[in-house]
Amino acid sequence: MFIIFILSFIPVVIWALIEPLASRFMDFSSSATSLGQIFGLVGMVLFSINLILAGRFKFLDKYFKGLDKVYAHHSRIGSIAFSMLLFHPIFLVIRYLLISTQDAALFFVPFINMPVTWGIISLFMMIVLLSVTFYIKLKYHIWKMSHKFMLLSFFFASLHTFFIYSDISRSSLLRFYVLLFTMTGLFVGIRKTFFSKFLVSKFEYKVKNTIQLNKDILEIEMEPVSNKMNFKSGQFAFFSFISGGVTPESHPFSISSASVDNNIKITVKNLGDYTSLLVGLKPNDGVLIDGPYGHFSYQNFKSKNQIWIAGGIGITPFLSMARVLESEYNIDMYYSVKENSEAVYLKDFEDISLKNPNFKFNLWDASLKGYINSGLVVNLSKGFADKDIFLCGPPMFMESLKNQFVVLGVDIKKIHYENFSF
Repeated sequence: MFIIFILSFIPVVIWALIEPLASRFMDFSSSATSLGQIFGLVGMVLFSINLILAGRFKFLDKYFKGLDKVYAHHSRIGSIAFSMLLFHPIFLVIRYLLISTQDAALFFVPFINMPVTWGIISLFMMIVLLSVTFYIKLKYHIWKMSHKFMLLSFFFASLHTFFIYSDISRSSLLRFYVLLFTMTGLFVGIRKTFFSKFLVSKFEYKVKNTIQLNKDILEIEMEPVSNKMNFKSGQFAFFSFISGGVTPESHPFSISSASVDNNIKITVKNLGDYTSLLVGLKPNDGVLIDGPYGHFSYQNFKSKNQIWIAGGIGITPFLSMARVLESEYNIDMYYSVKENSEAVYLKDFEDISLKNPNFKFNLWDASLKGYINSGLVVNLSKGFADKDIFLCGPPMFMESLKNQFVVLGVDIKKIHYENFSF
């Protein structure tokens, strides 16, 4: 985040060198105009960075230690960029208000000045799209489609930036800096929106079979058509199913098979909409896999004494990890379900526990024992000193346990989870 902050404020430093600050802040009108310019510069660079963060690059996944962390920054930076770009015209219009309200109103009238019009269109589109995102619950594929229009908003913002008379048009250095970020953002956005099928390398698999583990949970096994995707147990990937009964957009799923297996398995809970369609998959249906992603692997952290806590379908990455667990690791595994009938892969975990005495498996039936909590876990695991804690499950489940462990004194850096709820 610090690097992003620096990158977004470099244009402000260049802007400050173009003209003495004393003249830029000599009175109320010039100060408001200068603030509007600063908000515009920072907002535009952040908007560009936001598109880059959304590009689903593996180097960003590694740098931020998890794609969920990338998306968390994407969400926060998007909000900041929108606020900056919203205040940009508000501060600029103040100078017109000091002259007349009519001149101020004309500032927002489209088609009088085309560069200004492009800025108005961009801002209006952002307001509509973000309002839809925050206040209207759309189906995933509709939300994903609507989000693509943000690229069009950015395109109009770019036209406004480079065709309106401003410090960017006066300074070649400032123009080059902003142009570099703008063109990179446009390239990444266009690549992801229109050409990801051709430019993003994906692994070709086909469905081998599906198994209904219980009334809500389906296991899907896929075999490679050509190259096998190598991954670390605990990681996830984006899956696009080529089937007449399933919509083609990609969705993230944790991998439940072991990293040493030739085939890939995912375990999916029917949560409605898209996931309810997967039961219709048939053998030999095509699958495109974009991955692997994620930092959620016991091998990525130093301590070999660990606590794993799964809630519901959050069991999947732990199954993948348990299947390749080395004997020198000491693991206390807790699998929390609302009732026993919801639990899956019990025999797999029990077999692993029998073969490896350092792997202690505990099924936690909330209907009999109440909700699992950090105090109970710490007591059963005899403390948390020098232990890494892994959480996977519904967002509220992970957030609640994380906060409970922090209250008990666990270092936040020792608590690991991936969250795609934003």
